[in-house]
Amino acid sequence: MIVRPSRRPVVLLIVLACGCSERPNAPPLANEPVYQNEKIGLRFLAPAGWTLTSRAELPSGALPKPIVLVAYQLTKSDNPAELEVLAADLPDRSDLGAFLLEHRIGAATWTLKPPTEEVTINGAMGTRLVLIRKSGKGETRREATAFQRGGRMFVFLITYSANDSADRDAARQSVESVSWN
Repeated sequence: MIVRPSRRPVVLLIVLACGCSERPNAPPLANEPVYQNEKIGLRFLAPAGWTLTSRAELPSGALPKPIVLVAYQLTKSDNPAELEVLAADLPDRSDLGAFLLEHRIGAATWTLKPPTEEVTINGAMGTRLVLIRKSGKGETRREATAFQRGGRMFVFLITYSANDSADRDAARQSVESVSWN
C-alpha cells in the first residue's frame, strides 16, 4: 500500500495567502451632496442627480500640468453633460481662454466664443467664458468659470449640448454655490 501525502494543507495555504493581500485599495466613489476639500478650502453642492466619476487629492508642490480634482457626469439624459474641477498653477491675470485652448481635455478642438465676463460668486471674483465645438449639425459647449487662489487657478468646466440649457443650468447651480475658506 502506497501512502500519498495529502494536498489539502498546501491548497489551504495558497488560498489563505491569496486572500491576505497587503496592497492598498482605493476607496469607492460615493455620491455625496456636497463636495468639500479642506486642503484647498473649497466647498460646493454637487449637481443633483449627477454621478461622481472621479475624485483626486491635490498633490503638494508645483503642478506641472492641470489636474482634475473632481468630475461629475449626467448620463440619464439624451445629451450627456459633465462638470469637472481643474487645478493648475497659473499666475494672476493669466489668459483663461488661451490656457484652456492650449491645455485641451480630450482630443476635441475647441473655439473661444467671446465675450469673457467677470463674475462674483459668494464674494469670490472669477472669470467665465464659453468654448464651442461643432460636430455635424450639433454644437457642444464648454463653460469655464475660473477662480484664482494664490498662484493657483481652479477652473469649473461644464460641458453640455448647446441645445440643452437645463443641463448647463443644473451644473451652474453647483458653481454658484462655491465657497472658499
